[in-house]
Amino acid sequence: MSTTTCIEKRYDDTFDSVYDSLKEMVLKDPDHVEEHARGILKNLYISQGNDWTGRGEIGNAGLGASIAAYESILAEYFH
Repeated sequence: MSTTTCIEKRYDDTFDSVYDSLKEMVLKDPDHVEEHARGILKNLYISQGNDWTGRGEIGNAGLGASIAAYESILAEYFH
């Protein structure tokens, strides 16, 4: 498996997992998800900027996918 394929798989798997979990939370308890999601998203952006440990391309793909999933849920349900 090529490096690009591994990175894409990590992104896709992480996005799907985070998105599905958040969507389930929205369906179960929509009144508390927005605030929770915005707080986590804020921390994810901070983490994205703090890469002093060198998380690498696969780590960056997972982090980027998590951010994209949170942003997607917020846009879809809490615009």
